Amino acid sequence: MSHVYISHSGKDPDALLALHEALRAASVTVFYPGEDTSREEADAAIDKAFAVIVLVSAAAVRSKWVRQDVEAAKALGLKRIPYQVDKARLNGFFKQEVQPDLRLSSSMPDGLAQLVSETQEAYRKKCPVIAVMNLKGGVGKTTVSGQVFGAWQAAFGGRVLLIDLDPQYNLTQTFYPMELADASSAQDRSVISLFERSRLHARDAASPAENWLGLTTQPFTPAPRDQFAHPILGSDGPPGRLDIISGQFEISKYAFSGDPDALAAVKQHFLRCVEHYRSAYDLIVFDTNPNATFLTRCALEAADRVIAPMHADIYSLRGVRLLNQVIQNQVEDYKRPDLRILFNAVNRNEQSTFEADARNGVFDGAAGFALSKALLTAALPRSGHFAVKAPQDGQPAWRQLVIHAGRGGGLKAIRESLTQVALEIRGLNDAMTRH
Repeated sequence: MSHVYISHSGKDPDALLALHEALRAASVTVFYPGEDTSREEADAAIDKAFAVIVLVSAAAVRSKWVRQDVEAAKALGLKRIPYQVDKARLNGFFKQEVQPDLRLSSSMPDGLAQLVSETQEAYRKKCPVIAVMNLKGGVGKTTVSGQVFGAWQAAFGGRVLLIDLDPQYNLTQTFYPMELADASSAQDRSVISLFERSRLHARDAASPAENWLGLTTQPFTPAPRDQFAHPILGSDGPPGRLDIISGQFEISKYAFSGDPDALAAVKQHFLRCVEHYRSAYDLIVFDTNPNATFLTRCALEAADRVIAPMHADIYSLRGVRLLNQVIQNQVEDYKRPDLRILFNAVNRNEQSTFEADARNGVFDGAAGFALSKALLTAALPRSGHFAVKAPQDGQPAWRQLVIHAGRGGGLKAIRESLTQVALEIRGLNDAMTRH
């Protein structure tokens, strides 16, 4: 899912070139068949695409190749984005398979810009970004970030990236000893390299972690995934890819900066990096700190959805209320992520009065929004299996995941609850993708 496939007849080079240049300028990776491309190679490229753009022209309407492209995209359930480049009259096939989605054309003043925007939106939806967040500490954000999305990867496969945006970097220390995390930070193989140019990007660069008084606004190319992220599953663990970009205390520096222009530049670096890594993953998850800071704004602007863990108590409810206020008042409409609430540490055998009241709308007024509608149906039970423990010496990182390891009673039920939460969140993401 790393590129958009452009289906064309081969007889519209000017339109193809203009589209390719516009997408390249927007950092969208493109594949389009050339004269030497076989049908087998084209089908393989469509299989790896996140969407298919169909250049609609008189030549395309007559093209068997374009028809095969459209059929292949339909079979895979891929989003198709038609773009009309001349006044072609559509035949029966194009009227049925292409015309229902045909809204854009080169004759529109902003047709190409709209096409690029729609392509970028399709790209983002293929790799959702989720921020795990609550403005109250101790509600299980790190547990949800690691355990729920570790269960997600185990249940559904694919490629999941965890990003530790909490300066306390507890998520990182869930999987790796502090000494390893600090050694990674010393090499800039850590979250600060999403914000500023570092030694990870250029050997002669200064480490931004060593400069608390200034911010590096120089642009940079995101580092290759395998040189940046740590593979939690390793080569001898469960199948698939579950990676983490380790956290570090030095990202606290942004809270002390008084340079709004530099902060704006650093935020754009972060947002561009997240967009870049969407091409390498099927899901990206932020673990965040419980404060409304610059890091909070970055996470909210990059995220498609926020999952807010909360306990069944009034203090957690206040944290959720404050979080919703931040989302509504500090994030522009077109960037505003969907907010969902997950009850954590609930009684396994009986629903508490607080949880029941919340689900029945009793606390909607206190929350300041329709909390009852934002609540996930699934919940995580209180369990010692979820206690955050430092990894044992020599133990592979993946054994910190309850879905793959652990001992003690009730483990089967705990794993089922993790999978149920993951399944519900995945359903929300799938609905967003189809929208």
